[in-house]
Order: sequence, then C-alpha cells, then structure tokens
Amino acid sequence: VVPPAVTFVPSAWGGTTPTIVPASMIAGAVTDATITFTTGNPWTADGKLIIEIPDTFTNVAAASHLTVTSGVDGTVSVAQTGTSTVLASTLKTAGGPWIVTFTRGGDGTTVATGTQVVIVLTDVMTNQQHEGSSGIFPLFKTTLSDGTTAIDESSAEADASGADTPAVIFTPSAWGGTTPTIVPVSLIAGAVTDATVTFTTGNPWTADGKLIFEVPDTFT
Repeated sequence: VVPPAVTFVPSAWGGTTPTIVPASMIAGAVTDATITFTTGNPWTADGKLIIEIPDTFTNVAAASHLTVTSGVDGTVSVAQTGTSTVLASTLKTAGGPWIVTFTRGGDGTTVATGTQVVIVLTDVMTNQQHEGSSGIFPLFKTTLSDGTTAIDESSAEADASGADTPAVIFTPSAWGGTTPTIVPVSLIAGAVTDATVTFTTGNPWTADGKLIFEVPDTFT
C-alpha cells in the first residue's frame, strides 16, 4: 500500500505581516496606497498577488498607475473587480468590497524567498467618509499563474496561517480647506446677540448627523 498523500498549506510571509497603507488617512481623500510584503516562498515570474479592500472604503479605482519600487522585475499589470460604488448626494450608500489582482508578465525573474516587495498604486483608493477604522484587509495572497494555488496567504481560509493585514485608522477631514466661523451679529461688549455659524462640508453630512461646537468661557 502506498502511503497517502499530504496536503501543503500556504506559507506566512516569513513571519512578517503584509501591509496596505494609504498615503493619506484623511476621511474622504483620494489617495495612493503602498503595498508591502515579504515572500515566505519564491513568487513565480508569472504569479499573481491578490488583495481584498474592504467596503469601508468609499471607492477603489478601476484603473490606476502602478509603480514597483523594490523586489520585483519585469512587467506587472493590475485589475480591479468588485461592486461599484453608489453615491447619494455624494454620500456612499453601497459598493465594495473590491478584489485587486496584480499579474506578473512572465518576463522577469522569480522573486526569491525572504525578499521585501513594495508596490505603490497612484490615486487608487477613496477613504471612508468619516473617522474610524477601515477594518482588516481580509485577503492578501501570492499565487501561481492560476490565481488559486496560494504561495503565501493571509485570509479567513482554513489553510491560511499569515497574520491579518492590519486595519488603518482614518482621521476627520478639514472642511474642504475652508475654516468654519462663528460670528456674533453684534460685537458690542455685553450685548445679547444672534450668531451666524458657517462651514463648508469636507465630506457628506448625514441626515441624522450632529454639529457640535464649543463657545469659550470668555462669553458672559
């Protein structure tokens, strides 16, 4: 009797967690993104990198400019699939998640084990429209040319052992660059007066949202 086969599972980036980091963390910004990982096993010259961007982002561009800054030679193409974003009065109401696939063209060399790879995508992501966490990036894997046989992988799949690609934290936007104002109608000392509050939205303000401001204790 021949001994039974064994099934191998993907490696885990040599113990180094992959990252996807937007250049801007400001809510609503259209931003570049830097993708960094270290190969736990060789990445073939015709292999793929597949990542998932969560639907907490507002949008992921269907086409973007790609720059490989280190670790990979030869051509690399990029494609995006996913549910298109739906906006109502500029507020996202639906869309995502998105799968972004990088395909090596077969004209470079194998990326050796232990190589750090850095890829920059230009104007690819639109951040979520309020402060808070993006949530983890739920899929990040290198594969053979078939796009399914994983080499290194971080995901919820049962055979994946890589650490989750960490979330990023968005910060509030800044009124579209226009400073808000609170102006009393009367500037006479001791007067009881109306006040005009003016601001420009840098991101959509929801129908059930709030406006909160502090009046200093120099007022009577």
